[in-house]
Amino acid sequence: MMRRLQRNPHLRVVRTADLQVYPKGGKKMKQTKKVCAAVAAASLLSCLLCSCVGFGNYGTLRVASGSWGTTIQALIDNWQEYDIYYAGLSYKSPSAIMFDPRSDGKRLISDKWIPVTEKSVVITIIDWLNADMNFPPTLWKIMGPEGDFFGYMYTSAVQQVVTRQMDEQTLWVDDIPLPPIDYGGDAKGG
Repeated sequence: MMRRLQRNPHLRVVRTADLQVYPKGGKKMKQTKKVCAAVAAASLLSCLLCSCVGFGNYGTLRVASGSWGTTIQALIDNWQEYDIYYAGLSYKSPSAIMFDPRSDGKRLISDKWIPVTEKSVVITIIDWLNADMNFPPTLWKIMGPEGDFFGYMYTSAVQQVVTRQMDEQTLWVDDIPLPPIDYGGDAKGG
């Protein structure tokens, strides 16, 4: 064994007497526990602060029922009472259509949603949304962080919708660039 040690200078013999053994609950262990507890407390505090401060400004989508319940056909019939926008590649490949009531004093704004000013285009967009049998659309009511009603959205891409309150009367809606896509395969992912 000594020959091997002499040939390889990186290996060295460690004697049991050279090892430091700390008794259970020694100073090092107590310091380590304190540091771990402080890190855990700081992490928990930062998570709580983020959830209270950062996420309180986001709106939600709920199925259009109850006091704000309507149908997509009722929205088409009364299309002139709304500022209407669509998201997607074009009006023949939409991801969603959004209806902002003109008379409620609230606004839905966005960076990339495209305004719709003709009933025929509204019908075309809704027909294209309905044509995708793999992803049937649902009519959603757009709600602010406090549960205030802002408008309607007809889409199947509900997981992609992000809304954020800018002020009490304004809700910003993020773009939904692509409609849902079926990549083939079965329900098991194969």
